[in-house]
Amino acid sequence: MSGATAAALVRPMAEDDIHQVANVTAEAFSTEISTGLARRAWEQRLLHSLRSDPDGSFVSERDGVVTGAAQAVIREQLWILSLMAVSPTLGEGGEGRALMHSTLAYDRGCAGGLIIASDDPRALRLYASSGFALEATFKATGTIERALIPDAHPAITAVGRAELDSLGSISRTARGAAHTPDLEVALFRGSSISRLEDRGFIVTMPGRGLWALAARDEQAATALLWYGLNQVRDEPNIDIGWISGRQQWAIDVLLAARLSITSYGAVCTRGAVGPLRPYIPSPSFA
Repeated sequence: MSGATAAALVRPMAEDDIHQVANVTAEAFSTEISTGLARRAWEQRLLHSLRSDPDGSFVSERDGVVTGAAQAVIREQLWILSLMAVSPTLGEGGEGRALMHSTLAYDRGCAGGLIIASDDPRALRLYASSGFALEATFKATGTIERALIPDAHPAITAVGRAELDSLGSISRTARGAAHTPDLEVALFRGSSISRLEDRGFIVTMPGRGLWALAARDEQAATALLWYGLNQVRDEPNIDIGWISGRQQWAIDVLLAARLSITSYGAVCTRGAVGPLRPYIPSPSFA
């Protein structure tokens, strides 16, 4: 081990760490959390993973200062890396691998693992060397003209908090585990959840565009994606990420909406996960 790696201490995350963890992770992801609302939303997302999976959350620190953080959550038989970040100014090297080692130890015999990764080459190397297969993904950005959006499917309806459990079987079909616990986070951040009967659902979030989509068939997924685009069409810049090549149905819709498509990030898998189609993952909870 290098001196920098040996000096990095990884320990379980505590709620008292959340303020520092928010600062470090926002810096790592170049996310603005200077307003009270933005910080509350960011910290609530961190607290959600910590409270649902307290044994899967870790921080790295040097001389008592948090330099990085990682959170893994388990949803049924699926292990998900919900967070991995090291401060670009405070980190000295070795923190990422040490944090990854700790989160992988929280596996608990899961059948599969899933990571939604950025373009960071160090992170991609870390995930690949940890036994994950990397599938390159795309993102779509731009603005949408209302005239390009077809009429909504008449069977699409809003989903309330009391109905979240009923979406679980759709998620299991698409990715092997329900999204149910994490949809509460989306609702807290002002998201709208819509479903097309028992065929699929979509989550749209103000300022983020599409947060997640899962479906049983491509026709339902296509209808839901168009519906979601209509919901966020007034956003000044739509950004929909982590669209794998197997989601040609989504690429067709996004091109028809005249959004720009570029390469960005990867979906990383190991073991038994669902077909991941039709599916656009949540960046935080896969």
